[in-house]
Amino acid sequence: MSDGALTQQQIQELAGMHQQYQYQAEAIGQQMNMLKLTLKDLDTALETITALKEEEPGKETLVPIGFGSFVNATLTSTDKVVIGIGAGVSVEKKTEDARIFLEKRKEELTKYFEQMNNAYAKLAGEMQNIEKAVQAQQQSQAQMRAE
Repeated sequence: MSDGALTQQQIQELAGMHQQYQYQAEAIGQQMNMLKLTLKDLDTALETITALKEEEPGKETLVPIGFGSFVNATLTSTDKVVIGIGAGVSVEKKTEDARIFLEKRKEELTKYFEQMNNAYAKLAGEMQNIEKAVQAQQQSQAQMRAE
């Protein structure tokens, strides 16, 4: 291998690694898409909490119930909200405490998204290196046959 030539076994190993990297990249891509949706939900929650500060109790509003659907509701209190903290558990918090909690969660998820993005880029780079090595080998073999 010191002369740059790859054996058939090495090419097969590289093909296997390339396929494994592809599967990993697809899994990371799916996780990144889920994180994007979660971050979007967090942004919506933060915007809503911010808007609540300006509202008075007793105001009628629409509350999202999912899938672009809403229900009419009357605000009884604007100084507390119920937020999910994970594992299906929700707690009531003061509006400002909820905002701080959600901001912190958003920061953590954004960092995790960046880590996933870096891992994805690294896998893409490794796949490109494999593709270049195999392509160089194929071109070398084609030149040897042409001579």
